[in-house]
Amino acid sequence: MVSQGLKGLLRSNFVSVGIVNDGRELVTTLQRARPDVLLLDVSMPHINGLELLPQVREALPALKVIIVTMHVDRALADLAISAGAHGFIPKEASADELNAAIEHVLSETKPFISPHIPRRSFRDKAAVQHPELDRLTPRHRQILRMIGDGKSSQEMAELLGVSPRTIEFHRASIRKALGITTEWGLLRFAIMMRVAESDEPDDENGEDIPPDPEEPVDE
Repeated sequence: MVSQGLKGLLRSNFVSVGIVNDGRELVTTLQRARPDVLLLDVSMPHINGLELLPQVREALPALKVIIVTMHVDRALADLAISAGAHGFIPKEASADELNAAIEHVLSETKPFISPHIPRRSFRDKAAVQHPELDRLTPRHRQILRMIGDGKSSQEMAELLGVSPRTIEFHRASIRKALGITTEWGLLRFAIMMRVAESDEPDDENGEDIPPDPEEPVDE
């Protein structure tokens, strides 16, 4: 309903060349339709919009990407822009704002960020003070920081020298430990924790973090 609603709002000024409901089909559809602008949701089935951004930017470098999401976190907006998005607006934005965002990214080099998004990133202390954080292993914390940096499971697997299956095992373990039921919930938590711990050193190369005892053995 949301995608059809957006299509209706855009009908007077733009031509919709396709709607994709499954992130796994996005790049293939884009390569076939060759649009000028992509309105991309963060919360998509199977793979979230932030994980798709690098794939989209690599496949179609000239494509303008606007994140359209129900989440108005400034940290999420900053992460999306740093990952290659050209705009960021909430789903409750007016038709005028949506059209203005599209016109802006087509004609300007500076990203468009909705005025409804807070001007400054906030440090969500609830993330770093979560009572279940002590249940996470060093490997879990390392992966959680990478998720907060917007890295995909494939990128994390390459950095840590493990398989994507092992990364998915850890993501599920982290969600269970923190009582988080969705991948979006995990992503948001990771972003907030990363913002709150932005002054801490990274452990992304995996050299100083030993594998967990229960980590699957890749064949």
